[in-house]
Amino acid sequence: MIKFGLKIIIIILIYSHNSIANDLNHQESYKLYNSGLIIIDVRNKSEWQETGIIPGSKLVQMLTPAMTLRNDFIDKLIDTIGNNKNVEVGIICKSGGRSSATVAMLKEKGYQNIYNISEGVVGNGENSGWISRGYPIIECEEQCN
Repeated sequence: MIKFGLKIIIIILIYSHNSIANDLNHQESYKLYNSGLIIIDVRNKSEWQETGIIPGSKLVQMLTPAMTLRNDFIDKLIDTIGNNKNVEVGIICKSGGRSSATVAMLKEKGYQNIYNISEGVVGNGENSGWISRGYPIIECEEQCN
């Protein structure tokens, strides 16, 4: 179990490095959000319940409760996004790690306009995050039950 978790961390770090060119800063992400950018939040239900979610965002959990990659994660993402490889999508998580890895996974599947909202919902210590900047957030209701 520990070895598998370590593999996931290594994969996330590798994907994080490969997707830097697709990072959006807070101003870019908020501007695109207001222009109708599809946002997919890849955090877990407990995180959605704790902080709330971005209005209109799609919720696709990346990790299981045991913090391993969900077997159906990529399939659920593609079901959510659709088959148009040119659709513009912003991926967000807590602080940018999981979203960066998700961007790289989707790029490998041929999606071209997938962006990492690098500050995340909460931030990572260096950056404030969606909530701290006062951007829209709502309580997670139906999706979190």
